[in-house]
Amino acid sequence: MTTRILTLRTTDSAPVDATIDELPALLADPTTLVWVDMLDCGDKDRRILEDIFKFHPMVVEDMLADAPTPKLERFDGYLYIVFHALLPGWEKSQELPIGDLDVMLGRNFLLTSHSKMIASVENAWTQVRKKPELMRKGMAYVAYLIADVLSERYLPLMEKLDHEIDALETSIMKDPGPHLLQQIMDLKHKLQRLRRVGLHQREVLNRLSRGDREMEIIPEEVRPFFRDAYDNFVRVVDLNDSFRDIVSASMEVYLSMQGHKLNEIMKVLTLISTIMLPLTFIAGVYGMNFENMPELHMRWGYYGAWAAMMATAVGFFTYFKRKKWL
Repeated sequence: MTTRILTLRTTDSAPVDATIDELPALLADPTTLVWVDMLDCGDKDRRILEDIFKFHPMVVEDMLADAPTPKLERFDGYLYIVFHALLPGWEKSQELPIGDLDVMLGRNFLLTSHSKMIASVENAWTQVRKKPELMRKGMAYVAYLIADVLSERYLPLMEKLDHEIDALETSIMKDPGPHLLQQIMDLKHKLQRLRRVGLHQREVLNRLSRGDREMEIIPEEVRPFFRDAYDNFVRVVDLNDSFRDIVSASMEVYLSMQGHKLNEIMKVLTLISTIMLPLTFIAGVYGMNFENMPELHMRWGYYGAWAAMMATAVGFFTYFKRKKWL
């Protein structure tokens, strides 16, 4: 586990690093702002969470586990927020790599915990170091900086999915082969997972941006900033719903194309069978081994049978062409 601690006192001109041993004193000082970032937090870190921060045991259990969806819970003196963030490398991944970001927001502290590197946390950490005035606005504002970048990173994902769907539609019309079925199912799986994340995350950001009594930890002047992050996720959810409809329609078109293709094949095979049926009948009749069959002794009987079969085949073929069945 890697733990970073950044503090800003009223007497400091810029944020400074601190150690875990200094945490109790720093947290006890209401004029000191503290940001603790924990990477790969595990059971061995319970002392920090339970003894130093005094978090509820159920909250600690939730932090050490993977949350299936984003959520927001209010406790005495702090908010427990779970965001779902896109992980680095999602651009090249066939799956949808999403990781939990646990956020504990108090009046003078912010604790972030994640199992893998998250770009929005790194971006906010860098901004706060370069511009101390951002941290002076309060830890709720720092939480907004994280949420803002986290939500914006979903927009390029939606553009990528849009291009994939366009390519899929083109492929369905040009070559609706069996390989497209797996692509359609993969897209449906991505969009379903994204919808599950998006709906809950949108609601979390909406609650943070509202002036609810239970959100008193977030100052009135900071709440409008969360509205910007909320608007981003409204767009993500709306686009996701549109994409799901398009993919469902693409599935129907694919199945229709496959059915049409199968019907064409069956029609051709049926017409071939229809042409071959009288030929088989003629060959069957003259293939019988009765002695009293006058045609068997005809000098030109063999050629006559062939002529009859060819004339029948040509006649059927011409008839089908005129009916535009072929």
